Amino acid sequence: MEKLRKHFINTGVVLFSAAFAFVATHEIPFISIAEKWLGDYRIATLTPPASQSQEIVIVSITEDTLKSFPYRSPVDRAFLTSVLKKLDADGAKAIGIDVIFDQPTEDSKDQSLKDEIQRIHTPLVIGYLDANEGLSDDQTDFLNDFVPVADRGYVTLIKDGEDLTVRHIYPGRKSATGEFITGFPIALASKINPSGKYAAERIVWRGHPSNTVPPFKAFPAHTVSFLPSQIFKDKIVLIGADLTLDDRHRTPFATSRSNTPEIPGIEIHAHALDQLLSEKHHLFINAKYELIIAAIVASVGVALTLIEAGIFIKVGLAIFFTAMIWVGGFVAYRTNEIIFPLIMPTISLGAAWWASEIERGRQERRLKQFLKDAFSKYMSPSLVSRLILDPSKLSLGGERREMSLLYTDVAGFTSIAESIDPKHLGTLLNQYFNGICHIIIEEGGTVVDFIGDAVFAIFGAPLEQPDHASKAIHCARRIDEFSLQFRQTEEALHWNWGETRIGVHTGSAHVGNFGSDLKFKYAPVGDAVNTGSRLEGLNKIFGTHICVSEAAAKASKLTSLRPLGQFVFLGKGTPITVFEPVDAEWNETSVGQLYSAAYQAMEEGRGEDAINGFLSVLSLQSDGCAEFHIKRLREGARSAIVEMRQK
Repeated sequence: MEKLRKHFINTGVVLFSAAFAFVATHEIPFISIAEKWLGDYRIATLTPPASQSQEIVIVSITEDTLKSFPYRSPVDRAFLTSVLKKLDADGAKAIGIDVIFDQPTEDSKDQSLKDEIQRIHTPLVIGYLDANEGLSDDQTDFLNDFVPVADRGYVTLIKDGEDLTVRHIYPGRKSATGEFITGFPIALASKINPSGKYAAERIVWRGHPSNTVPPFKAFPAHTVSFLPSQIFKDKIVLIGADLTLDDRHRTPFATSRSNTPEIPGIEIHAHALDQLLSEKHHLFINAKYELIIAAIVASVGVALTLIEAGIFIKVGLAIFFTAMIWVGGFVAYRTNEIIFPLIMPTISLGAAWWASEIERGRQERRLKQFLKDAFSKYMSPSLVSRLILDPSKLSLGGERREMSLLYTDVAGFTSIAESIDPKHLGTLLNQYFNGICHIIIEEGGTVVDFIGDAVFAIFGAPLEQPDHASKAIHCARRIDEFSLQFRQTEEALHWNWGETRIGVHTGSAHVGNFGSDLKFKYAPVGDAVNTGSRLEGLNKIFGTHICVSEAAAKASKLTSLRPLGQFVFLGKGTPITVFEPVDAEWNETSVGQLYSAAYQAMEEGRGEDAINGFLSVLSLQSDGCAEFHIKRLREGARSAIVEMRQK
């Protein structure tokens, strides 16, 4: 009976571990991304070299091509007409055009290209999109009129939702007018071989002949007219953009080719078409075999716990077996191009080991795992490690302590959110938050909350940091630098992403876990929290990016700060001096000296002197703070104290 019970428990452990590893690998984002990355890395580094394709040729619309046209976009249609005529006359086997004809240009050029599409003898597929990819009704109507139904192919690329990598061929879908339109590579393959049966699956990437020779020949589009007809005779010619910032996408090759992290969409279509015509099939094992592998490895994990040996021997055997799995994974792809998961069996082995060998410490390990999951993305690894050593610091409730609070907010975010679709907004916000949170964590801060576009972080909790104020201000300056760089990215410029405003305050607050036993959040509460939030809002008045309270300035002992004013917030009676971080040499500059003298005059009640001083500052450079105080002083203000009429 005891043997049966043990057998039942061991079987349960094996099944649980295999199922757990399977679910974790497919459902936990960072594990899923890691597993995919390992598969991509094997493809990028171990795919056997293949000779350059003799069947598919790419005609690239490059920057040099566009320079020869009077306008950059859309691509000159008279030029495309001449390219089609040349390829048709040269005897191309088929032509695929990854260019979307969704808007008119010049009537004569449009009609010429439209006539050529109707006349051409060479099998032709033209890129197609619709409202699902962001086209308006007018654009879709123009495209439907311009491109015959029989010549359409969706140029949509399937991107993994976690890492935006292209790994699959797009199958196609019904258009708004009811016709089923296949994906671009499938449509082209079907025209080349009408009797073929083509299905959308994982892309089998063609190996590179060498580090310097690409898998497909590519010629700039503006050279086509000069090239001999033999180059294109009986070739499948794909026409598309090869531009620095347009239509470039991440593929598995990005894991090893740092100089080409993204490749043009037309080259991705070339790989997919090459796969379809050569009848290659992906070699990833399916879910059933993944579970079988995970179960076999879990059985080994259980067997390791049954060996009568010391812990170091068992650990050594487990490491050796795991290493063999990983080595086997790389060898299997190199020799037979088979890809099976590596992280999944590793997790399965670890889960089986944990469940069978270390029952006594289960509760402690669960708490430590909770800490890692809850805080690893919100604070620095060193803080997480210290919390794991003393988990009692995260019990419900909290303590009162001095800390520094940092708030960020994006100017005009409401307008941005109203003008951008949710998908793009989410992607842009994630990129923005990712940069800010990395900086906060690197500076030793803890991310407390995200509120719309705003980020709230604290320094000095949950563990003490004697220099929390200086860390917070330094963090604010790094975030400001990041924000300025982020606003210059193509996507941010397109959507007119606003400036980031930051407030830093130091004060005493009650901080801890507040909530229930089922759900709680680690956060500070108290008046200091409200003050920190209001500081961020002052940037609107001055046109500044960072506002620092007097308490934070004193605690940081930094001298490269200039005073902006003494503010009495609504509901408060005591003014708070607010500062802006400046360069270390600012006080010695002409602007710095003039501003300091004007501010001192304002503090002393010498209004005219202060106005003249601030005007001198404005004669040298624009300054929102100087303008603000000039207006106040001219309206009768007699000091640097400003009473806020709203929060």
